[in-house]
Formats: sequence, structure tokens, C-alpha cells
Amino acid sequence: MSAGNIAIPVLLGISAITTVVSCVALVLMHDVFNRMHFLAPVTVIAMPALLAAVTIQEGWGQATLKTILVFFVLLAVNAVLTHATARAARVRMLGQWQPNPKEDIPGTPVAAGGGKRPNTQ
Repeated sequence: MSAGNIAIPVLLGISAITTVVSCVALVLMHDVFNRMHFLAPVTVIAMPALLAAVTIQEGWGQATLKTILVFFVLLAVNAVLTHATARAARVRMLGQWQPNPKEDIPGTPVAAGGGKRPNTQ
């Protein structure tokens, strides 16, 4: 048995297990903001493992090039989708996207005078 014959099922297993664990975590999380964290492992772990398995099996052919294209599209779409979901959830919860001056959000700039945040509305 060659190394490729061992690597392909291992890589496919990593991809499948990562995807299933992410799906289960999406269902178990109670908050939309916690759920968004479990979209990333499919993109950054499962998809590269799948790409490696396809590359080992097919070589540098048409299937590998299509898998690379899907990987990069998924990488871009995941970031955009996560941001859009967070923004939509915040608008639904608070009615606006911009932070309210009364909110204490770590990392937001504080105005120089009196420690209050500027009014962004």
C-alpha cells in the first residue's frame, strides 16, 4: 500500500469529521454570534484537506484546478457571509449597525474629553 492510498482516506476523514463537528456545533450554540465561529473550520481545515486529497488522487489536472477555484471562492464568500450575518443580527437585535454611545464595546475609540465615546448616529 502506497503513502497516497493511506493519505487520501485520512484527508477525507479529516474533512468529513471537521464538517460534521462544525454542523453539530452550529446546532448546539444558542447565540448567532457564537454560531458564526463554527463556519470557519469548514473553510480553513476541511476544504484544504479535501483539496490535498483531490491533488493526490488526480494530480494537477482539471479536477484539482476546479477544487482550487472552489476553495478560493469559499474562502472569500465565508468572510463576506460571516460579516453580513453579524451585521444583520446586530441590526435585528438593536435596530442599528453603529455602536450606541452607551454601549461599552472593547476596542472602540474613546473621545479625548471626559472618556465618553463620540456620537456616531
